Amino acid sequence: MNPNPQHPAGLLILSILWITIAGCAPIKPEQTQFVSAQDNQASRLGTNQVLRAATNNKLSANVSRSQPKQSTPTIQTGRYSTLAATPTPAQRDPLAVIIDVTIPETCVSIEQAIRFLLRRSGYELDTALSVDIIELMAKPLPAVHRQLGPMPLSDALTLLVTPSFVLQDDPIKRLLRFVPIDGNRGGRL
Repeated sequence: MNPNPQHPAGLLILSILWITIAGCAPIKPEQTQFVSAQDNQASRLGTNQVLRAATNNKLSANVSRSQPKQSTPTIQTGRYSTLAATPTPAQRDPLAVIIDVTIPETCVSIEQAIRFLLRRSGYELDTALSVDIIELMAKPLPAVHRQLGPMPLSDALTLLVTPSFVLQDDPIKRLLRFVPIDGNRGGRL
């Protein structure tokens, strides 16, 4: 069926086809025009106002040079999507990674479960442990603690030794230790 250009319905169909074809046509770079804010502003203002606006822009440019902008670089990952090129919170703090793990049956003690959770984190358990934590870590792992997550790794480690100990990390040495909670010290050494 060919649309009749003389008929009103034919005009409607032709206009829809024209809009569809025009919308699908690629835009060539030479067809794209960029108008800066200054050019747009200059076209709307008189000569004296343009000079004042240019002076104000120079003053604001000097102020912006003294204060560097804190912008995050973005990477275009698709036609309509971009991604900020910044590390994730878990990459900044490996203890903040969200885990959902089942501890295997071969880990029978709390210490083995803690070491199992730490095996890919880059952290190690501090060897200078207090007697209280050594006794707790020798205890068998409760069955309810075999399935952990989804939760941050730090919460999972704290869960295994609560309610008597607080997790402390040394990010420089990548060491973890558990400190007894004391009413006077609040879990601090």
